[in-house]
Amino acid sequence: MKKKIILLVFLVLPFLCNAQEYIDLFSINYGKSQKTTFENSSINTDITTFQTNLILPIVLNEKYIAVTGVNFSSYNLQLLPNSENNHLYSTNLRAGLSVKHSEHWSGIYLFLPKVASDYINLSSEDIYLGGLALLKYKRNESFGYGLGLYGSSEAYGMSVVPIVTFYYHSPNKRFEINAFMPNDADINYNLTDKTRVGVDFLGHGNSYKLTTDNVRANYVENNSIDFSTYVQRSVLDKKILLRLKMGYSLNQFRVYPIDQKLDLQILALKFGDNRTPILDNKSNTLLLKLEAIYRFDLSNVKK
Repeated sequence: MKKKIILLVFLVLPFLCNAQEYIDLFSINYGKSQKTTFENSSINTDITTFQTNLILPIVLNEKYIAVTGVNFSSYNLQLLPNSENNHLYSTNLRAGLSVKHSEHWSGIYLFLPKVASDYINLSSEDIYLGGLALLKYKRNESFGYGLGLYGSSEAYGMSVVPIVTFYYHSPNKRFEINAFMPNDADINYNLTDKTRVGVDFLGHGNSYKLTTDNVRANYVENNSIDFSTYVQRSVLDKKILLRLKMGYSLNQFRVYPIDQKLDLQILALKFGDNRTPILDNKSNTLLLKLEAIYRFDLSNVKK
């Protein structure tokens, strides 16, 4: 059994973790943005976020690995001044393959369906289909990059996002840069054996159908960018990472009638967008977030 586990982590390493000597199998975080002010209003609201992510790789052979997992996220906020809080949820599934094409080239090809709405009277209309194709080049153990494409149906239409990945790890492993743009980037430095400090960027966008008086009449389009600094402490033989993050969050929530859509969105470019928002709420606020990660460390296995 032990030999099978060692084989699994060695085969999974080049595909899922670039040149990192670890696999983040599970993570969970909770965040809060304080006193987010509505545009053209003195009324404010708190935005509470929650997210959990699980990755389950299954080794098929030396070339192919089945990649499965699930991600759940939620927002809790007021979309309108003096209204009750809205709860927005998204459950994302992943299923696909990681393929080792050659010594330096590998690829990840995923089917990414999701269910996103306020989860009131759920139906097949809340299901959206997406996919990701990513080709990665590993130059050496410290440097690599990749190019890919993500596409998904949304409540407002079709969205396409070009992906650029990059990583660099210093030879002494104290300094790291990991980027999956335009979604996220992380730069960190190892202060001590168990303590790291870093800065990260997280950009996320989603759409959710809303229920009003038991009728699906509108949807909300969310685009947010978080900039954070963090302190990380590892516990339980470095298997659990605890992070305290403080930063700045740029939030935008737009509510549209459900029948108004655009033709295509590529990053921030919107084609055929003749929609008229019912609500356009933009706000910038301070962010506080707690995060826990279960990390499988491969360095001891290699030794």
